[in-house]
Amino acid sequence: MEIVEGYVVDLACLRRYPQEEYTARAPEHTTECALMGHCVESGYGLVSDGNRVVPLDTEATPHIVAALRTARPQGVRLRVEREEVEGELRTARTEVL
Repeated sequence: MEIVEGYVVDLACLRRYPQEEYTARAPEHTTECALMGHCVESGYGLVSDGNRVVPLDTEATPHIVAALRTARPQGVRLRVEREEVEGELRTARTEVL
């Protein structure tokens, strides 16, 4: 099992941010944006210190959406537990920090 933590940002928005700004911009990312249709469809990643991004598997999306619906308006930090299944890490559990 692997546990990762960071600010949740949809991949559509991450593609628009300069990489050197990930850590600065992630806490400002809004829940409203992350729940927009095209943002949900793009999938999610967790941004941690040092502009590090951990892209999450597509099976994480329903977990992330459920967590975002109960979270604060911006700067949502998550802890994600991932398990190896058939050689890939898949999201097993998410928790809002």
